[in-house]
Amino acid sequence: MNAQEYISSGIIESYVMGLTTPEENTEVEAMCRQYPEVLQARIAFEELLEQQSMQNALAQPASLKATITEAAMKNTAAKVVAIEKSSVPKISWFKYVAAASVILLAGSLYWNITLYNKNKQLENNYSSSIAKLDDLQKQIDMINLNPHMKMAAMKGMDASPSSFATVYWDTTSKDVYLLVNNLPAPPTNQQYQLWALLDGKPIDIGMIENDFFVSQKRLLLKMKNASQAQAFAITLEKKGGNPTPEGKMYVMGNL
Repeated sequence: MNAQEYISSGIIESYVMGLTTPEENTEVEAMCRQYPEVLQARIAFEELLEQQSMQNALAQPASLKATITEAAMKNTAAKVVAIEKSSVPKISWFKYVAAASVILLAGSLYWNITLYNKNKQLENNYSSSIAKLDDLQKQIDMINLNPHMKMAAMKGMDASPSSFATVYWDTTSKDVYLLVNNLPAPPTNQQYQLWALLDGKPIDIGMIENDFFVSQKRLLLKMKNASQAQAFAITLEKKGGNPTPEGKMYVMGNL
């Protein structure tokens, strides 16, 4: 059970209300030490319960003090009897009443915490995407300013009609850059391989690491140099690649 499932189980609320067994108490405390979100859920529920108790507290009648004073004056010699702590009945039913009164609020609190965590994740993903796009824009600007740069827009073939990728080839330095616009993630035992095509013959220009489709730390990939090329293509090969294409061709484009 992960942290979010543990929070949604309701044991946090039972722990705060004192309704858990000693074994469950030990478990909750261990989970709080291990998962910050579980600790935050416990603290949030404790604060919520405290606020609820303060809002529902009964104000003392204004006449109470006068009544007590009058009674004391009438019986000044009254014997003071010490009340044993054990003689005061425990109001154990209060825990159940309180639990019932805040159960809906507890559910709302859980969803608020979950939504907060999701929003933070979305915010982090958004910031990461913006950074990647900024980095890509700088690289594209650098390429566009290079008068020796040629581009090959590789369109999807029968194996994947919706796929698309772009190759930028510096005819002076022979550097090759690949922009993966849209390629499906490959199986774990296969990899995409880039080829330069010259007079119908394929030349290996390098492999696309499968990790790219998970992290995509860089959107523009530096491949092997190509001394000459008339077109470029990408095929899906066995992991590690092949000296000549054996797999299906996913995209291809002429310069």
